[in-house]
Amino acid sequence: MQPRSPFKVICMMVAACFLLASCSRNSEPAKVNVAQKKEVWSKAEVTRENVKLILAEASGRGVIGIAQAKDIQLQGANNKTVTVNLSHEVEDPDKLMLDTAETLLAYSHILLENDGIGTVEVCLFGNPAPPSGKPVNKELVRIAINRADLQKGQDALTLPVDNYAAVFQHATWYKIHPHLFKSLLHKDHLKMRAYQK
Repeated sequence: MQPRSPFKVICMMVAACFLLASCSRNSEPAKVNVAQKKEVWSKAEVTRENVKLILAEASGRGVIGIAQAKDIQLQGANNKTVTVNLSHEVEDPDKLMLDTAETLLAYSHILLENDGIGTVEVCLFGNPAPPSGKPVNKELVRIAINRADLQKGQDALTLPVDNYAAVFQHATWYKIHPHLFKSLLHKDHLKMRAYQK
């Protein structure tokens, strides 16, 4: 067997590099940039990264941006529940509830376009008594809506939200911190905890 010329060896090494580069690009499934390809979102893999990317599009009056997210949790196998934990400080309790309702609807209209998501939950953390000045970070309000309840209440669940109590009444479940609940204007129409039957 004859030794190969240095030129042939270099050509073979370059060809091998190209081959390896093309294989390594295709070895992992391509990550979908869902923020740029919204039409692909309905079939995209539900990951924290993809949820964060798609929720960057959420906007509107009172909608809390995903940049304020403390954490994104995914639960379940097929019909996932996506929980977005947000930090939010507002002194007016009714404004906080309105922002929560706006955020839930904005997020759920986007996220529930994906077939792998069944429920969207928003949880706000902050100080239940902001004027006290103490640095406290407690769960203020947690609210969730599933696909069926969103469709049932579609007439009442539109953006922008005029009455946050209507959104809470159509929610699949919610929980309000007792200190926050006492300060609400619409507390007669709400409970501290509620679950749809």
